[in-house]
Amino acid sequence: MTTQEEIAAAVRAVDERIERLRPRLLARPEQALSEGTWRVRDALSHLAARANGVDRVVQRARAATTSAPAPTAPRSIDEINAGQVEERRDLSVSQLLDEIAAGHAAAIEAVGRVDDATLAQRIPLGFRPGDAAVAELILRGGPGHDQSHLDQVEAALAAG
Repeated sequence: MTTQEEIAAAVRAVDERIERLRPRLLARPEQALSEGTWRVRDALSHLAARANGVDRVVQRARAATTSAPAPTAPRSIDEINAGQVEERRDLSVSQLLDEIAAGHAAAIEAVGRVDDATLAQRIPLGFRPGDAAVAELILRGGPGHDQSHLDQVEAALAAG
């Protein structure tokens, strides 16, 4: 099972990668990503919005074992993403990076409060058939997701 320490280490690895990229992120925020319509700053806005998803996954786990309603999301992932970018359109790249760092610090703190039984609990994926452990969902939806977007950002910065 994925542990609190492994999740925290994965989050710190994202922070370390962002710090290595910081000069290039600050220098080229308008660089277009090679796929889709996002620019570097749009991807950073998205990462800032999702910097701490621990509580969202834990709420889903609680809802799976109680009669509490599961958290609801807007109609589509595209609407969610567009809203995240729009909410941060007036922030500088430096402010976005600060928001990501603060969210990651909060995520590390939050995961430290999640007991092993909850981390091991399997919950429905929701968006497709099957289930996964809470720890796996936190890892995939947090640092795994971030690293994927940073791959896109880094490729765009290298190409442009």
